[in-house]
Amino acid sequence: MNSIHSGAPSDPCPHFIFNKADDIIAPHLQTIINSSFSSATFPESWKHAEVNALLKKPTADPSDLKNFRPISLLPFPAKVIEKTVNKQLTNFFEDNNLLDPSQSGFRANHSTEIALISVTDDIRTLMDNGETVALILLDLSAAFNTVCHRTLITRLRSTGIQGQALDWITSFLSNRSQRVYLPPFRSDPTEIICGVQQGSSLSPTLFNVYMSPLADIVRKHSIIITSYADDTQLILSLTKDLTSAKTNLQDGMKDVADWMKLSRLKLNSDKTEVLILGNTPTSWDDSWWPTALGTAPTPLRPHTQPRFHPGPTSHHDQTSQRRIILLLPNPPQDLPLDPSRQQKDHDPRPRHEPPGLRQHPIRQNHC
Repeated sequence: MNSIHSGAPSDPCPHFIFNKADDIIAPHLQTIINSSFSSATFPESWKHAEVNALLKKPTADPSDLKNFRPISLLPFPAKVIEKTVNKQLTNFFEDNNLLDPSQSGFRANHSTEIALISVTDDIRTLMDNGETVALILLDLSAAFNTVCHRTLITRLRSTGIQGQALDWITSFLSNRSQRVYLPPFRSDPTEIICGVQQGSSLSPTLFNVYMSPLADIVRKHSIIITSYADDTQLILSLTKDLTSAKTNLQDGMKDVADWMKLSRLKLNSDKTEVLILGNTPTSWDDSWWPTALGTAPTPLRPHTQPRFHPGPTSHHDQTSQRRIILLLPNPPQDLPLDPSRQQKDHDPRPRHEPPGLRQHPIRQNHC
């Protein structure tokens, strides 16, 4: 519990009291958590969130609601149980190689620097070979808030999460509510029918599972992908076979747009950028612009000597074109996995059968 440093206004006492009195509180909290696991239900009283609206940038216009990021303040005990579940789920996904290696968001031994290095290296490797490169930086609008719960449950099931474990996650997602606090105003409570809350320990892991099919879709079109949570960069060579490259670019972006629509994610075409790095293809014209991103900008110009910062946050100077640029009680049982699911080729490690999400023995000064 000492690793949790915030709570919600609905907490019966400040979070630091939980930490100071953990030797008294922990056994009772342990009983509640294990009861939640054995019954596959998340406590209803822990499902309400107070949402603080924080400006994304200090210089942003506070009169425009799009400039605010919603951060959910959740009850302290709810965070304890979420950390317990998230640790076991993360170990399960990592041990069984179920998260795509191109995803660097919210994972151990990954970071924004890893994503940045990956994008830079892929681009430089292609350009060193004399190839022209298309760098596509996808932008999603309120990605965490538009996650479809039914689709998320389906994708969790495809990873091998089944039975009581899946029932607990379904309970965790259902019947949630929130109200927004924007000083000095506070809204009425409203039901949450979609999305995973920012501020939750479990939400990033669930979001990574939700986004995982995207990598397989773009690779079918010979497109390289690097992601950090919802920030996605796509890289495509445009040099060796121009006809094939144009087809891959158009078909790839159409499949991406179709998948986003199917997943209830909103691709923000106004902020999605396509940067052309290297020599201009001899047949370059407006037909190269991915029609899935809307109308091509005018004029449509490549960067012949680009100056860029590839990574989760993009940069372009004023000469750039307009954005072409769980849960099982003791005794432990194996979490039921789909026996037909094959291990991915890129990981030589043997597949492990995890023990599932176990009841959590809370110890003094450690949770």
